[in-house]
Amino acid sequence: MKQYGKTKAILLATTLIAAGILSGCSKESSSDSVKSDYTLHYTTYHNSTADQQKTVQKWAKEVESLTDGGVKVEFHYSQSLSKADEAVESTLDGRADLAHVASIYATSTLPMYTVSELPFETQNPEAQVVALNRLYKENEVYRKDFEDIGVKLLYTLPLGIVVMGLKEPAESPAELSGRSIRSGGLVSEVLLKAGVNPVSMTSTDIYESMERGVVKGYSAMTLSTLSPFGLTSVTPYVVDPGIGAYAGTIVVMNSDLFDSMPDDYKTAIEEASLNVVRTGLKELDIAGENACKELKEEGAKFSKFSDDDISSWKQSINVASEWVDRYKKQGYDAQLVLDDYRKFIAEEESKSTYSDIIQKCMED
Repeated sequence: MKQYGKTKAILLATTLIAAGILSGCSKESSSDSVKSDYTLHYTTYHNSTADQQKTVQKWAKEVESLTDGGVKVEFHYSQSLSKADEAVESTLDGRADLAHVASIYATSTLPMYTVSELPFETQNPEAQVVALNRLYKENEVYRKDFEDIGVKLLYTLPLGIVVMGLKEPAESPAELSGRSIRSGGLVSEVLLKAGVNPVSMTSTDIYESMERGVVKGYSAMTLSTLSPFGLTSVTPYVVDPGIGAYAGTIVVMNSDLFDSMPDDYKTAIEEASLNVVRTGLKELDIAGENACKELKEEGAKFSKFSDDDISSWKQSINVASEWVDRYKKQGYDAQLVLDDYRKFIAEEESKSTYSDIIQKCMED
């Protein structure tokens, strides 16, 4: 099997043209008549057992099947190919062809994508992930960020709603005041309103920091992500703070490489990508159920903030308007992106019966 990243695929086409092999063929016909084997290098900060990576693994197998083995994916886990905050850049400089990108690591490269981090917008992960996919297809301002830097959004991965893991209990946002809690993205701004000291760190560093007492808890995580990072054994208290969907996770591909591929390969990649939401929600539930079981075996206590406390907390912040103003100053019509995001969420919520696993875990 030959391996072609962006550079190698382009070099191959150039060599064939120079040799006269493609002479007399149009761009479209050459795409259909000359096939190359592709091994696409994929980078992620997750390990291979994370629910989202199981989803990507299934997507990769479907792509390989649909292309009769013409397109394969080689996985590089746990930041072995590029760091989490370099994921987008790695698809542009040739280190990777595909990248798993979390919104908290993409503020400077894909600013409109951070709309996914706005708190208190939805408690339904399915509605959120479909809304984000629709933004890419239907909102030009959102899509332009991707196009301008040269990456194509293949799909958004279901993530789940935010949970907090704490060393000591907290019955309300006010009881979090003074604690150092791992956080990221716009969740940090929400926690600041509660008097929390948000500490930035990657997911892989949380376990040791909890063990050593560097932080008294963590946020910006979902129930499904706790087991892969070993957090079920260091989390005596689990809280649903009511923030809801709090981030986005996507898989992007180098645009030049995608555009250079045969049309039927591109169709196969896009066809497989349509199944990710359904597959991802199943994997999300399985991982969440496993984490729920492990936490209960460890004796963890589950709770959630009251509706009144959540409502007061929400009213005390203006993160959404601050987000719009921040990017308006940079020339973005961020209000249009936010309006469409909220419209799409409302439409998708009306059609969805999905419930995040943390809610079921607390009821059992």
